[in-house]
Amino acid sequence: MDLFVLDYLHSQYFWTGLAFIILLGIISKFVLPAINAVLDARAHQVKTDLTAAETARTEGQAVLAEYQAQLALARKESADVVSRARAEAEGMAKTRIAEVEAELTRKAEEARQHIAAAKQEALRDVQRDVAELALAAAEKLLQRQLDPAGARQLTDEILKRGLPNA
Repeated sequence: MDLFVLDYLHSQYFWTGLAFIILLGIISKFVLPAINAVLDARAHQVKTDLTAAETARTEGQAVLAEYQAQLALARKESADVVSRARAEAEGMAKTRIAEVEAELTRKAEEARQHIAAAKQEALRDVQRDVAELALAAAEKLLQRQLDPAGARQLTDEILKRGLPNA
C-alpha cells in the first residue's frame, strides 16, 4: 500500500472543497473585519443618536417647563394688571362720584342761599310796597304828606305790632 496516494487531487470534490476553504479564509481575513467594523460603527452611531435624542428630550422637557412657568407668570402678571386697572378705575369712579356729589351739594346750598336772598328781597319789596300803600292811605286819611323816614318808622311799628286781622 502506498503511503501517499495522490489520486484524490484529480477529484472535483477536492478542488471544490479546497476553494471553499480558501474562500472562507479570505472572507474571514478581509471581509468579516470590514463588515464588523461597519456594524460596530453603525452600533456606535445608533448609541450616539440615542444619547443625543435623550439629551434633546431632556432639554425639550426643561424648555417646556420653563415656557410653562413663564406662561403662568405672564398670566399672573396680566391678571394683576387687570385687577390694578379695575381697582384704579373704581377709585377714579368713586372720586368722580364724590366730586359730583360735592358739586351738587354746593349748588344746592347756593340755590338755597339764592332762594333765601330772593325771599328777603321779596319781603323788602313787600315791606316797601306796604309802606308806600300805608303812606298813601295815611296821606289820604290825614290829608297831609309824611316824609319817607317817618313812613318807614310808622310801618315798622305797625309790622312789629302785627296786622290786626292776621
